[in-house]
Amino acid sequence: MSEYQFLESAPPGWESFCQRSNAVFGSAAWQQILASSFGARTLYAWNGQSGGAITVFKAGPFSVGYLGFPAGSIAFERGLPAAIVSQLEESRRLYGLTCIRIPVSEFADNEDLGINFVSNPETAITALQQWDLMGVSKNLRRDLRKAGKSDVVVRQTTDTSLGPLFYDIYESTVKHHGGSLRYNCNYFSAVLGLAAENSAVQCFIAELADEVIGFAVVVNHGDAAFYLHGGATLASRKLSPSDLILAQAITQARSNGLSLFNCMASPPDQPTLVRYKEKWGAETRTIKTYTVPVSNAYWLFNLAERLRRFVS
Repeated sequence: MSEYQFLESAPPGWESFCQRSNAVFGSAAWQQILASSFGARTLYAWNGQSGGAITVFKAGPFSVGYLGFPAGSIAFERGLPAAIVSQLEESRRLYGLTCIRIPVSEFADNEDLGINFVSNPETAITALQQWDLMGVSKNLRRDLRKAGKSDVVVRQTTDTSLGPLFYDIYESTVKHHGGSLRYNCNYFSAVLGLAAENSAVQCFIAELADEVIGFAVVVNHGDAAFYLHGGATLASRKLSPSDLILAQAITQARSNGLSLFNCMASPPDQPTLVRYKEKWGAETRTIKTYTVPVSNAYWLFNLAERLRRFVS
């Protein structure tokens, strides 16, 4: 097993590695978005040739690192999670971290790290090059045909002034489904800005009479497309703008030669969301998020998390 160093700044060769691997989520530009939007910092696990980014977020008095954020194990070097677990046993006080979370997807190598984890359903189109609309559910094809007869237009944009509108749609969508808000307006504006510089970051909008009624953010990382965010205004849902956007995003990912379209993980208490994703010809597997305690304060952090879930 290769020895990894944990570094507080990107090592020489990091950006070349990211470009070679199309590792958008490890790139300096992506990490800067997370730093400017959430005050996050980055640790780099590096063995001289390859590695992975650990994005560190503050959670009150605690610091939690996420390896490969937000895509999980598909986003980092094969074998790296086990190496990190092994080496953390020897360096428990790593840069003030409380713990490191390591998501491992069954769509990647699915290695068992042998430590505590929580699991969620993750849904993806695996044979993307063979995908076509005839493989989606009959009801979904009917909805797409109906939506296609409307005046809704789907296109890509890099207009950073749309960041607040993206956030408003995201906020109303999350609240409508009873979810938790994790992103902010600055984040969406920054992602739109990165889309202007990197074609792997794609921001789609659905418009009706020049009014934006839906959006999606898709990032091509490695050999996969990741559907990070999406939503539509509540008033426009009968026009199915999200369906039209998703159909175009999947088609474009296939045209780009990618092999996987990842619709990302779903909360375990939202089976209807999983079924909706599966209607697109996707399959559902499991993503396990392992937690590696790093400091003695982890027990207190774990208690605080349990209390928060109980109260909410």
